[in-house]
Amino acid sequence: MTDYTNQETSFPLKFLVMPILTGTIISLINIQWMQLFHLLNAPQADSLVYMTESFKDYWSIRSGDISGLFKKYFLDGNQQTSPLLWWLAALAYFLLGLDPLNAYLVIALIYLIWIAGVMYLAWCIYPDSKYSLACGLMAAFLPSVASHALRSFMLDFVAAAPFIWATAFLVKSDLGFKRREVVIYSILSGITVLFRTTLIPYFISHLFIVLFLAILHKRHPHYGNMLLSALVITLVCGGFIFPNMTGIFNYYGFWATQSPATGVPPSFFYNLGFYLNLIDWFHLKSFALKALMTISFIAVVRLVYMYKRKIIKPKQLRTIFNGLIILIPLALVPIAILSLYSSHAATVDYPFVAVYLMAPTLLWRTIADKTKIFWIGAGIVILTLAVTQMNYLFKSQYKEFSVVDYREREVIKMILDDAQYSGKKDIIIGNTAIHQHNYLSYQYWIAGNYFPRWRGHVHGINLGRTNSATKLAKMNANADYVIIAENYKAKYPPNNVVAPEANIILQNLYGMVYMPLSFDIPGRVKIRILRNHKSFDGIPAGVD
Repeated sequence: MTDYTNQETSFPLKFLVMPILTGTIISLINIQWMQLFHLLNAPQADSLVYMTESFKDYWSIRSGDISGLFKKYFLDGNQQTSPLLWWLAALAYFLLGLDPLNAYLVIALIYLIWIAGVMYLAWCIYPDSKYSLACGLMAAFLPSVASHALRSFMLDFVAAAPFIWATAFLVKSDLGFKRREVVIYSILSGITVLFRTTLIPYFISHLFIVLFLAILHKRHPHYGNMLLSALVITLVCGGFIFPNMTGIFNYYGFWATQSPATGVPPSFFYNLGFYLNLIDWFHLKSFALKALMTISFIAVVRLVYMYKRKIIKPKQLRTIFNGLIILIPLALVPIAILSLYSSHAATVDYPFVAVYLMAPTLLWRTIADKTKIFWIGAGIVILTLAVTQMNYLFKSQYKEFSVVDYREREVIKMILDDAQYSGKKDIIIGNTAIHQHNYLSYQYWIAGNYFPRWRGHVHGINLGRTNSATKLAKMNANADYVIIAENYKAKYPPNNVVAPEANIILQNLYGMVYMPLSFDIPGRVKIRILRNHKSFDGIPAGVD
């Protein structure tokens, strides 16, 4: 790809400084926000699972149980997620201390790598420092980075960094004829898969990019290096993927069966609309989308005018065409894949959301011959993104911008104090509702060394999803303590619907009684704890 206007011979590293510095400042401001509002509670959803695993693996490594970790992730065959992310967090704990904030510093570092990757891909598409710089600043100011990505210990945003870099080296490999770039591409692709196994179908977009570039340049790819690429990718991620193939398929197969339970219509076009709408309300927060659409509209109108008046240069047309045959598959293929099998998760498009910043900017750069004109349009978008993002960096996400504390540490402390007073060395905790207060969130506080005496001595029940109150009560029958969330109205998972009846069964059939203290938390929910006095008296649970 050699016919670009304003072509530069090498990637201008000096232009990385401003976006990376901007991203660093954003990360530092976000850390202050985290300390004020976020770290009061355990994280939720997948973040809670991954963070807790990072704590547990840290302690395993610290105790020298390497063989146990190897067995857990590579021999047992029941893992669906590679431990790469939380092992990076564990490394941060070793270097900086066992503090959950240090796991989020890993996310912040990956955020900076992602910004640099966006800039490098932009330069590979169109070697112009102004275009690359504008894309980097837009990526740094992406509103959903502040509202979600930097505040969640999750996989999609993390996987976006190696994916965007892999795409850049795919373009740079010149249809696979540059072997070094092919090897780098393959390593980055393998790392992407390790971070997020469900991203494998997204690489179909890379096949389309290779196909379109081959047609454009009227030559075939280097098939030998393509086979080499497949081999390197297999070597990088196959060690985890192949032993855990059954676990991976079982896990995602289970969630495929759960989708109808959420009430989501199983329609391709419904899902397509959902994911396209995410660009507006989740990633760009409305105002920035309007700014991008405005410059896109002006650019398209100007291009049509220039084409009809025959004043557009052939190099300008080639720039647009070459860029779009890379950017369009990178956006549309994953969107189509998601719409075929929908998770309806707002984060799953992080690996390609940068395209929605890069394509309009490319059009604008092509028609804006004068630097001043380019920066007026790009600057408006950057400013809109920045102002929107600042709203999330300086204010709490909660109503009236007040601090919300779910009082998790007070509740677990009450349980642990009671157990210690009763002489219990090991306890089992259950819960009926799937809520902020559950065994896993308590395990987070214990594994995070907030209660060192109890590390390794607090266990959870084997809790499944059920719409039967009797079964839910039976799952919790052998727990020493059961967490109750009164007035919690969530209808999914079905445990929440039958939880009130299960709570009554636990009292009437299994002889559990409420502890005297209760805790009011946001949402008019009351946290109470059922104590299984029979387990303290040595009587088997469920026996009168």
